[in-house]
Amino acid sequence: MTRNLFIMLFLILVSCNNSEFKSHSIKSGFINEPGEYSIFFKDFKTRKIIVKQLKDESIIFAITDNSNKILFQQNLNETFSSYHYWCLYVDVDANIWFYNSDYSSSKAIIFNKKTELYEMKDFCNEKLVLPEEFKKELDLKSTLQSCTSINK
Repeated sequence: MTRNLFIMLFLILVSCNNSEFKSHSIKSGFINEPGEYSIFFKDFKTRKIIVKQLKDESIIFAITDNSNKILFQQNLNETFSSYHYWCLYVDVDANIWFYNSDYSSSKAIIFNKKTELYEMKDFCNEKLVLPEEFKKELDLKSTLQSCTSINK
């Protein structure tokens, strides 16, 4: 009886472990799976990009500081879906660039060093210099024909 109880407890603990949620260190690049992505700066002001898959399989992200204070969170009404094209890119300054075809959402989440807050900008309505890797990915998909930051 005790052995069976021990085995049952062990199985419950193992099944509760969220092995899908992995920690990564990233300088810049694409994020396309759930996890915690840490960006380290010389001034020790680490920022984390948390990407989680919800129960309905939609994906959401947030940006936190090194004490886990939320600096920005994606709108719950515009989550990413595995059924539509989405692209999430982090640059070396911990700015987030993303495109979500489900909502035709083209956003840049830019850190303002003066206010120490993130500001959301629409890079298709406002001329911004996109990270080269991110721009190439969007060019390959040919999804943003009338985007100010992509078209010359």
